[in-house]
Amino acid sequence: MGNSSSTIIKNINFEDVQYAINDTTSIIINTLEETNQKCLIKGTIAIDKEVAFLNTQLAKDKSIRILIYGMNACDISPVKKYDQLISIGFYNVYIYCGGLFEWLLLQDIYGKELFPITTSIAKESDILNYKGRCYFNVKMLQHF
Repeated sequence: MGNSSSTIIKNINFEDVQYAINDTTSIIINTLEETNQKCLIKGTIAIDKEVAFLNTQLAKDKSIRILIYGMNACDISPVKKYDQLISIGFYNVYIYCGGLFEWLLLQDIYGKELFPITTSIAKESDILNYKGRCYFNVKMLQHF
């Protein structure tokens, strides 16, 4: 019950991501859709370079610290990526559960210096584009 992962998932918070941005022994990857790569946490490996980079690391150093994030706390794609990376031999793998949504909220409060992103604009214009799906406050079809 709980995690679908066969191992205990190692979750991290925003401070770990801030540390990893400037740490040469850490890499940051995301699980956002390929069409949604314009705004990322600074230091995130480009999606088109991710596979080649991970294959190189797999042959060279499986101990590299890998941080994964998705869209928001409701996004389960980081767990799938986590399981995939663990299954091929990486073992220092972590998930930033807050995802891009939390990062952008923190940036809005504390500034882009502490919470940098890759986009050329100062900050993402509509943070709510990254929120999780709402289930309770929606109109449902009525069954007659």
